[in-house]
Amino acid sequence: MSPNDVQAYASTLEECGLVFRKDGQAVDFAVVDQLRGPTIPAPWLEFGRIQAGSMKIAACWPVGQFSKEVSLPEGWKYDGSMSDKPMFAKDNTMDDRLKFLRRENDIDVYLDLRAGKEVFTGRPTIAGEGEPVLFTRLEKICHETLKIEAQMQPLQALKDEQGLLPLFNRLNQELLPAAMQILKGTGRQMSSAHFTVGLILRILDRRAESERAFRKANELQRGAICTLRELVRCLGEQGKHREALPYAREAVEVHPLDAGAWGNLAMCLIQCGEREEARLSIDEAIALDPQDPINRYIRDNFESYF
Repeated sequence: MSPNDVQAYASTLEECGLVFRKDGQAVDFAVVDQLRGPTIPAPWLEFGRIQAGSMKIAACWPVGQFSKEVSLPEGWKYDGSMSDKPMFAKDNTMDDRLKFLRRENDIDVYLDLRAGKEVFTGRPTIAGEGEPVLFTRLEKICHETLKIEAQMQPLQALKDEQGLLPLFNRLNQELLPAAMQILKGTGRQMSSAHFTVGLILRILDRRAESERAFRKANELQRGAICTLRELVRCLGEQGKHREALPYAREAVEVHPLDAGAWGNLAMCLIQCGEREEARLSIDEAIALDPQDPINRYIRDNFESYF
């Protein structure tokens, strides 16, 4: 499961009056990682791996009440599970190892770039108004928005207005109002709320409004690479290349191994007439990812820009 969803669910339980932690210990409920056990000390709970038939699986039980009878989730299978073949992706390695592909009902689908296989994360709908819950909702809206943008690109190339209309309507009538409701309520000081609204507005071609949303997201959380990228793009599409340049520089400072960030910086510098630095930036982008088609195009057509 996603740590964001775990935090959101814990937040929902606390809104209902349960206490998660006090004085560094679990009180009314505990969060347990099935590889490492309770995330904070829980004196009333025991954790271990027990033999259930031919399976050795992680389980919890109240202190002093051990039993070999194990309750398993409905539909659970040992083959391929964390108990069978454990895999854990740390937050700071997610972008390098897993590439988001799509959302299917309550499942997020990623490509494991190392294994070359699809992996799946359950993303339940969690009620409540706590910030972790809202973040999970915003994450879902972002994924849906990016999926729609990918569907729109070939239709825009074909100028298929009839095919584009339902996608525009979904953005305008469903996803934007959902994000705005969070933004105007509890999420008004959440960077992710402003980012999500900015993303939808950018795809709807409402650039001035999108720019304001991205600027606010950046103000609330400095140095977020996704926000800096979108801000550079949004300003560039409005011809504000000099304004975009500081954000493009900041993006490569906070994420120096991001080929896309270096490509964005190169285009900003090209538009500002900074030839020498632009050449160095696009060379750095190609060195980081020689196969990136956008950066290759910029490099191959570099002289024509001037």
